Amino acid sequence: MKHILIIISFLAIAINSNAQDKNYESAMLGNLELLDQARSQEDYLKCASRFERVAAAEKSLWLPYYYAAYSLVVMSFDEGDGAKKDLILDRAQGLLDKALVLQPEESELHVLQAFLYPSRILVDPMSRGMQYMELIYETLEKAKASNPENPRIYFLEGVNKANLPPSMGGGPEVARPILELALAKFEAFEAKNSLWPQWGEEAVKAELNKLH
Repeated sequence: MKHILIIISFLAIAINSNAQDKNYESAMLGNLELLDQARSQEDYLKCASRFERVAAAEKSLWLPYYYAAYSLVVMSFDEGDGAKKDLILDRAQGLLDKALVLQPEESELHVLQAFLYPSRILVDPMSRGMQYMELIYETLEKAKASNPENPRIYFLEGVNKANLPPSMGGGPEVARPILELALAKFEAFEAKNSLWPQWGEEAVKAELNKLH
């Protein structure tokens, strides 16, 4: 009888865990669908808040923090007021920091960090440009060390090179092969699961079209 009760107890735990996993995945997929449809600052803010609620319920998982931060970073690029932009990015950084505590070696998190920095530069390009450009490339090297096949690394690297003058090591001729490498890696990329980050491929194609 004791053995039967133990088996029943383990089954109950397994069933409950499976239900929780399905609830998490369902919530995340619903939020990702909204994120894909987001266009305005208000849309991105709503997405960030929804992902934050999932993160609050699933404190050991990094992806909800990642997507909450990502939503805010994208939102920040449409904010023209520097002080407000910094506040949005401060919130995004706090969420990203929590994700990095959970998975400090995750390439996608370092890519997102590198994606956040250009918005910081836009607040005050003259005083922030050199500082954050160095941080962008340092962070992308960390991402590359963790997973050199991550296509978003080369996307961000190529875009940054495209926006630098040739005198600073940038320009179309420097950026084009990096973006072509990014596109090749996107075409070979296989997401680990349905929740894995997949942004960037269409943006790479758009950047390459600008350079041709």
